[in-house]
Amino acid sequence: MLTQFRLFIKLSIWGLLLCSAGYAVLINPDNPVVRIFRGEISDVAADIITGPYPVENDMKQLNKNGIKTIVSLLDPALPYEKQLLEQETALAKQYQLQLLNFPMASILGQKMGSYYDKNASAAADAIAATNGKVYLHCYLGIHRVGIVNKLLEAKQIKTGHYTLHQGERGQQALELDAAEKSYYEGNYQQAKQLLDAIKPPPPAAVLLHGWVDFQLGNIETARRYFSSAATALPQSAEPHVGLAYCDVRQSQNLLNAAEAQFTQIINGNASNIEALNGMGLVRFRQSRLPEAVDYFKKVLQLDPQHAEANATLAFINGVQQLGSGTANK
Repeated sequence: MLTQFRLFIKLSIWGLLLCSAGYAVLINPDNPVVRIFRGEISDVAADIITGPYPVENDMKQLNKNGIKTIVSLLDPALPYEKQLLEQETALAKQYQLQLLNFPMASILGQKMGSYYDKNASAAADAIAATNGKVYLHCYLGIHRVGIVNKLLEAKQIKTGHYTLHQGERGQQALELDAAEKSYYEGNYQQAKQLLDAIKPPPPAAVLLHGWVDFQLGNIETARRYFSSAATALPQSAEPHVGLAYCDVRQSQNLLNAAEAQFTQIINGNASNIEALNGMGLVRFRQSRLPEAVDYFKKVLQLDPQHAEANATLAFINGVQQLGSGTANK
C-alpha cells in the first residue's frame, strides 16, 4: 500500500510538471532552450543599448556600464511577462535603476492590442527625453525592440549595434520562431514537424530538435541532435546539458557519465540552472536525497518558479515525511 501511494504521488506530481513545463520555460529566459534564441546585449558603450529580457547577471553588467534607465516593452497582459516584469521591477530597485514600462504584446513578431503602436511611440519619446544611458528590451530582444528602434532612427537617434542578425528575421528564422512557440506550448509533435521542414537547419534548430525529441521520449534521436549541436556550437554548454539529461533519462548505468558532464558545466558556470537541476536529478536517482535537496535549493535560489526542481523537491519532502510518519508508528 505504501509503495502504491508513493507511486501515485510521483505520477501526480510529474503530471502537473508536464502541464506546467511550457510556462516554466517562458518565465525562465535563461534556460537552455530560450538562451539560444535570445538576442545579445548590444554595444555597452552606446548611450542606448538594446537586447533581451535582462536576467540578474545582465542587470549587473548593465549597472556596471552606467545604465540609469531600463525601458521594458513586456506586457503584463501576458501572464509569463507579468511575472517577469515583477521580477525585473525588484531587480531594478535592487540595482537602483529607473524602470519604465510600455506594454507591447507580440507573438512571433505580430502585434497584439490596439495600444501596441501608441506605446511604441511613447517608448521612443521617453528614450529621447531621458538623460543618461538607457537599456531597451523586450522578451527576446528582437521584434518589439526592432519596432522602437526604427522610431528612434526616424528621430535620428542611434542605438548600439544590434548583434543578432541586426534585428532582421528571415523566413527560416520565422519558421524557427513557430517551432519554438509550439515547443513552449507543449505541442512537441507540431514543433517536430515544423523543425523537420527547415532545410538546412541552423544550429539553433538542431538544438531545439534535441529538446523536442527528448520531451517525446526519443532519447537516442535527441542524443544525435545534441551531439550535432555540440559540434556546431563548440563554445556553448547547452548541447552538453542536453546530452547529460539523455544520460539521466536513459539508464541508471549512465548516471556517472551525466554527473561528470554536469560537474564540468557547473565548474564553468556555477549559475547554470539546468546543470544544477540535472545534478539534483542525478543525486535523486542515486538515492542521495540530502544532496539532491541541496542542488534543487540552489536551483530555486536562482529561479524560484523552476517547475521540475519544485516538483521533485516536493516529492522528496513528501516521501521523507511519509517515511518519518511510518517509522513513528
